[in-house]
Amino acid sequence: MESGEINLIPYLDIVTNLMLFLLASVSANIIFGQINTTLPDQGAPPASQQNDPQQTPDEQPLGLAVAVTRDNIRVFSFSGLEGTLVAPKAIIARTGKPGDRCDQSFECETNKCSGQQVCVLDPTADVTPVFDYRKLNDTLAEIAARRFDGPGAPKFRKLETYQAVLMADPSIPYGSLISVISAMRCKMGAFGKEVPTCFMPTNDPGLKAATNPIDQDTRLYDPDRTDYDPTRDALFSDVVFSTGFR
Repeated sequence: MESGEINLIPYLDIVTNLMLFLLASVSANIIFGQINTTLPDQGAPPASQQNDPQQTPDEQPLGLAVAVTRDNIRVFSFSGLEGTLVAPKAIIARTGKPGDRCDQSFECETNKCSGQQVCVLDPTADVTPVFDYRKLNDTLAEIAARRFDGPGAPKFRKLETYQAVLMADPSIPYGSLISVISAMRCKMGAFGKEVPTCFMPTNDPGLKAATNPIDQDTRLYDPDRTDYDPTRDALFSDVVFSTGFR
């Protein structure tokens, strides 16, 4: 107290560590507010989506994948049962330009949908990549209905079949990915119509022990005791991020 000097060495250590952390973040290209996933040339699908040589082709994991690039979305499968990356099941184009049809703001690049149900030009707004989410949703709904509710489908849809892999170009903003995930999880409402209620599969022990396999309050259901209905139940609710595949 008499000398009046303060030991600054601990504070300098803290500042140095913070500077090193910030420099490392910049060099690693970390962008807050975005999911920095990529679509490289090589990698591997999740273990749950890898094929088993002992199984017949129809029993193999579907391995559904949704790849989001700057120009489009490609829907395909690791198993090849629903197209491949080169020949995908569907290619979803970008949309949301001023004048394009919309009934919700997230369907527009400027995030503005007029009362006339068209996207509005706003020079001051940030342009966000927007894709034809209804076409993506319809494609996934058709796959789910045909494979898990159509002729020859098993009585109950297995929980692991709700998984789908999402790959995204690092330039795609987080907001766009949220819209893509929403289109993957549940059936969208018809244009201009109210969004239908969507129920999610779960292995919750409490629900499995309950008499009713569907909980209306939590909107959860036991897939092992519920006949799958693609108009009511989730499409591909278990979305897994992947760095790519060979």
